[in-house]
Amino acid sequence: MQVRLVKTFYVEAAHINKRAEGIGAQLHGHSFKIEIAAFGEADPKFGWLVDYGEMKNGFQPLYDQLDHHFLNEIEGLENGSLEDLRGWIKDRLTPVLPCLEDVLVSIVGDNTFWPVELDPDPKFGLPHRIRFTFEAAQSLPNLPEGHPCRRLHGHSYRIEVGADDIDKLMPRLRELYNRLDHRCLNDIPDLGEATSERLCSWIWDQLAGHSIGLRAVVVQETDTARCIYHGE
Repeated sequence: MQVRLVKTFYVEAAHINKRAEGIGAQLHGHSFKIEIAAFGEADPKFGWLVDYGEMKNGFQPLYDQLDHHFLNEIEGLENGSLEDLRGWIKDRLTPVLPCLEDVLVSIVGDNTFWPVELDPDPKFGLPHRIRFTFEAAQSLPNLPEGHPCRRLHGHSYRIEVGADDIDKLMPRLRELYNRLDHRCLNDIPDLGEATSERLCSWIWDQLAGHSIGLRAVVVQETDTARCIYHGE
Protein backbone atom coordinates (compact mmCIF):
# COMPACT_ATOMS: atom_id res chain seq x y z
CA MET A 1 0.00 0.00 0.00
CA GLN A 2 1.52 3.32 -1.09
CA VAL A 3 0.81 6.30 1.14
CA ARG A 4 1.87 9.90 1.56
CA LEU A 5 2.37 11.33 5.05
CA VAL A 6 2.55 15.06 5.75
CA LYS A 7 3.73 16.56 9.02
CA THR A 8 3.55 20.31 9.58
CA PHE A 9 5.88 22.54 11.58
CA TYR A 10 5.87 26.28 12.23
CA VAL A 11 8.98 28.44 12.46
CA GLU A 12 9.01 32.05 13.72
CA ALA A 13 11.93 33.79 12.03
CA ALA A 14 13.23 37.06 10.60
CA HIS A 15 14.79 37.48 7.17
CA ILE A 16 15.70 39.79 4.32
CA ASN A 17 14.79 38.34 0.94
CA LYS A 18 17.76 39.43 -1.16
CA ARG A 19 16.13 37.93 -4.26
CA ALA A 20 13.14 40.27 -3.90
CA GLU A 21 12.58 43.94 -4.65
CA GLY A 22 10.70 46.58 -2.69
CA ILE A 23 9.44 45.74 0.80
CA GLY A 24 10.57 42.11 0.51
CA ALA A 25 14.16 43.34 0.59
CA GLN A 26 13.59 45.06 3.95
CA LEU A 27 14.21 43.41 7.31
CA HIS A 28 10.95 41.74 8.39
CA GLY A 29 9.74 38.33 9.57
CA HIS A 30 7.14 35.62 9.18
CA SER A 31 5.49 32.64 10.74
CA PHE A 32 6.74 30.06 8.25
CA LYS A 33 4.64 26.94 7.64
CA ILE A 34 6.87 23.98 6.76
CA GLU A 35 5.23 20.79 5.48
CA ILE A 36 7.35 17.64 5.37
CA ALA A 37 5.96 15.04 2.92
CA ALA A 38 7.04 11.40 2.94
CA PHE A 39 5.96 8.84 0.32
CA GLY A 40 6.35 5.10 -0.08
CA GLU A 41 5.12 1.64 0.85
CA ALA A 42 3.55 1.16 4.27
CA ASP A 43 5.27 -1.49 6.35
CA PRO A 44 2.90 -4.50 6.50
CA LYS A 45 3.99 -5.36 10.06
CA PHE A 46 3.62 -1.93 11.68
CA GLY A 47 0.96 -0.54 9.33
CA TRP A 48 2.75 2.73 8.69
CA LEU A 49 5.26 4.25 6.30
CA VAL A 50 7.28 5.96 9.01
CA ASP A 51 6.65 6.90 12.62
CA TYR A 52 5.58 10.54 12.85
CA GLY A 53 7.97 10.73 15.78
CA GLU A 54 10.84 9.94 13.43
CA MET A 55 9.77 12.80 11.17
CA LYS A 56 9.71 15.14 14.17
CA ASN A 57 13.07 13.94 15.46
CA GLY A 58 14.62 14.29 12.01
CA PHE A 59 13.43 17.87 11.66
CA GLN A 60 14.19 18.93 15.25
CA PRO A 61 17.89 19.89 14.70
CA LEU A 62 16.84 22.06 11.73
CA TYR A 63 13.99 23.60 13.72
CA ASP A 64 16.45 24.53 16.48
CA GLN A 65 18.61 26.39 13.94
CA LEU A 66 15.68 28.20 12.29
CA ASP A 67 13.11 29.06 14.93
CA HIS A 68 13.50 32.49 16.56
CA HIS A 69 16.55 33.27 14.44
CA PHE A 70 17.58 35.62 11.62
CA LEU A 71 17.70 33.32 8.59
CA ASN A 72 20.30 35.33 6.65
CA GLU A 73 22.88 34.60 9.35
CA ILE A 74 22.59 30.83 8.80
CA GLU A 75 25.12 29.25 6.44
CA GLY A 76 23.39 28.43 3.16
CA LEU A 77 20.52 30.89 3.74
CA GLU A 78 22.37 34.15 3.13
CA ASN A 79 19.86 35.19 0.43
CA GLY A 80 16.92 34.55 2.75
CA SER A 81 14.38 33.46 0.12
CA LEU A 82 11.65 30.85 0.57
CA GLU A 83 13.17 28.86 -2.29
CA ASP A 84 16.52 28.76 -0.51
CA LEU A 85 14.85 27.74 2.76
CA ARG A 86 13.00 24.88 1.06
CA GLY A 87 16.18 23.56 -0.55
CA TRP A 88 18.19 23.98 2.65
CA ILE A 89 15.69 21.89 4.62
CA LYS A 90 15.34 19.24 1.92
CA ASP A 91 19.11 18.79 1.53
CA ARG A 92 19.58 18.23 5.25
CA LEU A 93 16.51 16.12 5.86
CA THR A 94 16.99 13.66 2.98
CA PRO A 95 19.88 11.71 4.60
CA VAL A 96 17.91 11.14 7.82
CA LEU A 97 14.48 10.51 6.26
CA PRO A 98 14.95 8.23 3.22
CA CYS A 99 11.24 8.28 2.35
CA LEU A 100 11.21 12.09 2.09
CA GLU A 101 9.30 13.17 -1.01
CA ASP A 102 9.23 16.96 -0.74
CA VAL A 103 9.33 20.01 1.52
CA LEU A 104 6.81 22.81 1.15
CA VAL A 105 7.43 26.24 2.67
CA SER A 106 4.77 28.95 2.87
CA ILE A 107 3.85 32.01 4.94
CA VAL A 108 1.00 31.94 7.44
CA GLY A 109 -0.03 35.57 6.87
CA ASP A 110 -1.77 37.09 3.86
CA ASN A 111 1.35 39.03 2.80
CA THR A 112 -0.94 41.90 1.79
CA PHE A 113 -3.67 44.01 3.40
CA TRP A 114 -6.64 41.65 3.25
CA PRO A 115 -9.21 42.66 5.89
CA VAL A 116 -11.85 40.11 6.91
CA GLU A 117 -14.94 40.83 9.01
CA LEU A 118 -15.50 38.47 11.95
CA ASP A 119 -18.70 37.73 13.84
CA PRO A 120 -18.89 38.41 17.59
CA ASP A 121 -17.29 35.83 19.89
CA PRO A 122 -19.25 35.89 23.17
CA LYS A 123 -16.94 33.33 24.80
CA PHE A 124 -14.11 35.85 24.93
CA GLY A 125 -16.25 39.00 24.98
CA LEU A 126 -15.25 39.98 21.45
CA PRO A 127 -17.58 42.14 19.33
CA HIS A 128 -17.98 42.37 15.56
CA ARG A 129 -14.43 43.04 14.37
CA ILE A 130 -11.98 43.16 11.47
CA ARG A 131 -8.95 40.89 11.12
CA PHE A 132 -5.82 41.57 9.07
CA THR A 133 -2.24 40.29 9.09
CA PHE A 134 1.18 41.88 8.76
CA GLU A 135 4.73 40.53 8.53
CA ALA A 136 7.39 41.89 10.88
CA ALA A 137 10.63 41.17 12.71
CA GLN A 138 11.43 42.00 16.31
CA SER A 139 13.57 41.16 19.31
CA LEU A 140 13.05 41.59 23.06
CA PRO A 141 16.53 42.54 24.33
CA ASN A 142 15.43 42.98 27.97
CA LEU A 143 14.79 39.25 28.31
CA PRO A 144 17.48 37.04 29.91
CA GLU A 145 20.33 35.65 27.85
CA GLY A 146 19.29 32.41 26.20
CA HIS A 147 15.61 33.27 25.90
CA PRO A 148 14.62 32.67 22.23
CA CYS A 149 12.60 35.92 22.01
CA ARG A 150 15.73 37.92 22.87
CA ARG A 151 17.11 36.94 19.46
CA LEU A 152 16.01 38.68 16.27
CA HIS A 153 13.05 36.69 14.95
CA GLY A 154 9.71 37.31 13.25
CA HIS A 155 6.01 36.57 13.07
CA SER A 156 3.05 36.74 10.75
CA TYR A 157 0.98 38.86 13.13
CA ARG A 158 -2.79 38.35 13.06
CA ILE A 159 -4.63 41.42 14.33
CA GLU A 160 -8.32 41.74 15.21
CA VAL A 161 -9.92 45.09 16.05
CA GLY A 162 -13.48 45.45 17.27
CA ALA A 163 -15.36 48.75 17.15
CA ASP A 164 -18.90 50.12 17.01
CA ASP A 165 -18.27 51.88 13.69
CA ILE A 166 -16.68 49.32 11.39
CA ASP A 167 -16.89 51.60 8.33
CA LYS A 168 -14.74 54.29 9.98
CA LEU A 169 -12.38 51.65 11.33
CA MET A 170 -11.33 50.21 7.96
CA PRO A 171 -9.20 53.14 6.64
CA ARG A 172 -7.49 53.46 10.05
CA LEU A 173 -6.45 49.82 9.88
CA ARG A 174 -4.94 50.34 6.45
CA GLU A 175 -2.83 53.16 7.90
CA LEU A 176 -1.70 50.87 10.73
CA TYR A 177 -0.83 48.12 8.28
CA ASN A 178 1.37 50.51 6.28
CA ARG A 179 3.27 51.45 9.46
CA LEU A 180 3.82 47.89 10.66
CA ASP A 181 4.15 45.59 7.66
CA HIS A 182 7.57 44.39 6.47
CA ARG A 183 9.29 46.28 9.25
CA CYS A 184 11.39 45.58 12.30
CA LEU A 185 9.09 46.63 15.14
CA ASN A 186 12.05 47.73 17.28
CA ASP A 187 12.54 50.59 14.79
CA ILE A 188 9.12 52.13 15.56
CA PRO A 189 10.08 54.81 18.16
CA ASP A 190 6.87 54.94 20.21
CA LEU A 191 6.28 51.17 20.31
CA GLY A 192 9.28 49.90 22.25
CA GLU A 193 9.67 46.17 22.79
CA ALA A 194 6.72 44.68 20.94
CA THR A 195 5.36 41.99 23.21
CA SER A 196 1.80 41.01 22.31
CA GLU A 197 0.60 42.99 25.32
CA ARG A 198 2.43 46.18 24.35
CA LEU A 199 1.41 45.85 20.72
CA CYS A 200 -2.24 45.56 21.79
CA SER A 201 -1.92 48.72 23.88
CA TRP A 202 -0.06 50.58 21.12
CA ILE A 203 -2.68 49.72 18.49
CA TRP A 204 -5.42 50.80 20.90
CA ASP A 205 -3.70 54.17 21.43
CA GLN A 206 -3.34 54.73 17.67
CA LEU A 207 -7.07 54.17 17.13
CA ALA A 208 -8.67 55.49 20.32
CA GLY A 209 -9.00 59.13 19.23
CA HIS A 210 -10.93 58.52 16.00
CA SER A 211 -14.55 58.28 17.26
CA ILE A 212 -15.01 54.69 16.15
CA GLY A 213 -16.22 53.24 19.45
CA LEU A 214 -13.15 51.05 19.93
CA ARG A 215 -13.95 47.95 21.97
CA ALA A 216 -11.22 45.31 21.58
CA VAL A 217 -7.77 44.61 20.12
CA VAL A 218 -6.39 41.10 19.63
CA VAL A 219 -2.77 40.32 18.72
CA GLN A 220 -1.94 36.77 17.68
CA GLU A 221 1.74 35.94 17.11
CA THR A 222 1.44 32.20 16.50
CA ASP A 223 -1.26 29.60 15.89
CA THR A 224 -1.39 28.84 19.61
CA ALA A 225 -0.91 32.22 21.34
CA ARG A 226 -2.90 35.47 21.35
CA CYS A 227 -3.51 38.46 23.60
CA ILE A 228 -6.94 40.14 24.02
CA TYR A 229 -7.16 43.75 25.24
CA HIS A 230 -10.24 45.83 26.05
CA GLY A 231 -8.49 49.11 26.81
CA GLU A 232 -8.22 48.84 30.60
